[in-house]
Amino acid sequence: MNKTVKGYAIGVMSALIAVGGVAYATSGQRNIDVTYDNYKVYIDNTLADLTDANGTTVEPFVYNGTTYLPVRGVAQAMGAQVTYDGASRSVYIWDKMVPGETMMMDVCPPYEGGSVYSSSEGRTFEMDGKKRSNGITFGWGGNALFNLDGRYNSLSFDIGHTDSLGYEKTVTFIVDGKTVKTVTLDPEQLAEHITIPLNYGLQLKIVTENESIGLADMIVE
Repeated sequence: MNKTVKGYAIGVMSALIAVGGVAYATSGQRNIDVTYDNYKVYIDNTLADLTDANGTTVEPFVYNGTTYLPVRGVAQAMGAQVTYDGASRSVYIWDKMVPGETMMMDVCPPYEGGSVYSSSEGRTFEMDGKKRSNGITFGWGGNALFNLDGRYNSLSFDIGHTDSLGYEKTVTFIVDGKTVKTVTLDPEQLAEHITIPLNYGLQLKIVTENESIGLADMIVE
C-alpha cells in the first residue's frame, strides 16, 4: 500500500484539527461543533493508544454523524509510517516502516545523475584501494537527484576519493531545497562514515563541483 491523502479527505483528519474544534478546508476556515465522548479505536481487538508526533494522546470525535480519527495515531498504531508535506497539504501513509539495513540503490536509485553501483548487479568501484558497492560515484561537477517519496528518516554511507588525490573536495547534501550536510574531504583522507538526516523529505540532491568522489554502502532507514 502506498497512498496519498490530499488535504484531509476520506473522512480521516489529522490530529491537528482536533484542537480547538477548528476544521481546515481547501481554503479558509470555519468553526464547528464536535462531540468528544471517550470514543475508542480497537485494532485486531486490541485497544489502540492514539498519539500525535509528540507522543501526546489524541481523541477521535464526531461531527455531523461522522467519526473522525487522528490519522497519525491510527496509522502508527497499525504499524504504518506517516509523513506530511505542508507545501502540497498531503498526508502520506505507508503500510510499513522501512526496515534497517535497506540499501538505497535497491529501493531508491537516483533518477538523474551519478554512476550507480549495486551489489545485486555485481557492480563495484574502488575507494581507498578497496572494491566497494551499493553506492554512487561522481565525475567532474556531478550532481544526483533522488525521489525519496517521504519514506526515509536518515541516510548513512562511506564517502571518499575514488581517484585523483591531491586536492580538497566538497560534497553538499540538500533535502527539499535545504542543505542538511556538507562534507569536505582532505587531499589524502581515507573514506569516512557519515549519517545525514532525510527527515522523511521528498527529494535528495547531492551536489559536488569536484570529481572522483564515491559514496558506498548507502543505507536508508
